[in-house]
Amino acid sequence: MNMKNTLETIKAGINGVTCLLLSGLGLLVVAQVVFGPTASINVIDNLSSVVDGFVGEGASLSGVIVLLLVVALLQKGCKTGGSCDHDKS
Repeated sequence: MNMKNTLETIKAGINGVTCLLLSGLGLLVVAQVVFGPTASINVIDNLSSVVDGFVGEGASLSGVIVLLLVVALLQKGCKTGGSCDHDKS
């Protein structure tokens, strides 16, 4: 029982950090859109280069599959009781 509680705590912590980072990423993208090229970090170009690594020139089918798996895991993580779920207290 104690090990189960520990694993649930670790899982909730990782889920919370993931949701926090994704929220921060969304905020940075909005800041990039609002401030344009004068923003200190070019988030949109950085995201584009990451996605190009998966699906750009020279990319393989395995890169696309990995990208889909990462997106699916991130979507599942924030929907299954992480800190992004504001209905829980």
